[in-house]
Amino acid sequence: MQASGYKQMKINYHQAGTNARSLLEEELNLRISSPSSLHWNYTVNGHPVFVNLVAELTAEIEKIWRTEFQIQKLWNLLPGVARNHYLHSLLISEIQSTNEIEGIHSTRNEIEDAIRAAESKDSANLSFRPFQEMAKTYLLLFGELDNERVRFPATLKEMRELYDQLMGKEIAADDKLDGLYFRKGTVSITDGTKEIHRGLSGEDAIHSGVLTMLNAQQDSEHVLVNAFVGHFLLEHIHPFYDGNGRFGRFLLGLKLTEYLSAPTAISLSAAVLHQKARYYKAFSIAEEKLNRGELTFFVHDLAEILASAMLDLLESLTEKVSQLEQLSKGIDRYKSNRDSNGASLQDREDEILFLLGQVRLFGPRSGMTNDELSAVTGLSKKVLRPRTLKLREAGLIREVEKRPLVFALTDEAIELLGISD
Repeated sequence: MQASGYKQMKINYHQAGTNARSLLEEELNLRISSPSSLHWNYTVNGHPVFVNLVAELTAEIEKIWRTEFQIQKLWNLLPGVARNHYLHSLLISEIQSTNEIEGIHSTRNEIEDAIRAAESKDSANLSFRPFQEMAKTYLLLFGELDNERVRFPATLKEMRELYDQLMGKEIAADDKLDGLYFRKGTVSITDGTKEIHRGLSGEDAIHSGVLTMLNAQQDSEHVLVNAFVGHFLLEHIHPFYDGNGRFGRFLLGLKLTEYLSAPTAISLSAAVLHQKARYYKAFSIAEEKLNRGELTFFVHDLAEILASAMLDLLESLTEKVSQLEQLSKGIDRYKSNRDSNGASLQDREDEILFLLGQVRLFGPRSGMTNDELSAVTGLSKKVLRPRTLKLREAGLIREVEKRPLVFALTDEAIELLGISD
């Protein structure tokens, strides 16, 4: 953005030479009094924060809305099973990425196990898995657990409850919260050699800052700008001893689900991981004293990171939709060949192949349980059994696990249906 002429005030200051200080204050007054500037009741280095809706920023936000329109069109083409499995694949990447940004190691298998445990109807009797509560809360983002949905907090109490729900069992005893809603003590971030940020001190200041952030999210105008500014405010306040980054990115994703598709909302952390240096630099620029509380560059950087994630998502969905068409054509071709040989597929066998093909294409698992097949097809297990048996005998599906019974396409079927990598 700075190459186009709108620069950080810090840069203008250092380029000014004589009278730099007075020119800086003059520039600040011009920016904060501009009709295109937005303001929040929060200060950084003693200066009220603001964003200027310059052309470069509004163009980036327009790009987000245009790309989202394309994503929604492709998303609506996908069947329910494909959507569900694709969301789960994205969810694994999101949780793994948001952990990795904070230097917390987690494997895809660990997170997949956590998602399964969170989804289990008997989860209360299962041993706790790492990241299980985090997985459960992310699933609530999409109303996947008994049609419950988590909503964006509106009060300090709701904020604390959501934090406990998401992070509670992942936080060490030494980092448990000791204040009414948040921390009582001080907290700082270091880069290993020096302090690079200190969170707000005092419960009153923390409460006031969080309320400003929450109130900004109620604004029906400039919703993306408010979402990004809210993310900055929360990280600057640092209301928790641990988990601020992960909780903050979850909260941003939660806010984005109100305006953008589910896959878009949970693609952000993976994009942040790939542009981690830029993400942290955006915070540094916002906290630079000579920038006088301006968050324009922070919002622009986060908008670009999100837009980049959306373009990757659009490319992936375009490929997936094409693969789904290949799968459908492959099943039709196979049925036609079987019919001509007098060995036609029985009723609903093609549907089973199509479901298992979707699981293969959209991941993260390779197969479906017998219970899942029964639920999706509406066939009882008794009716389903001879159909899966026939498909196994034909070499098209195989048993992956026996308890619970899980079916997947065979390598031969994958090749036959034209969906091999």
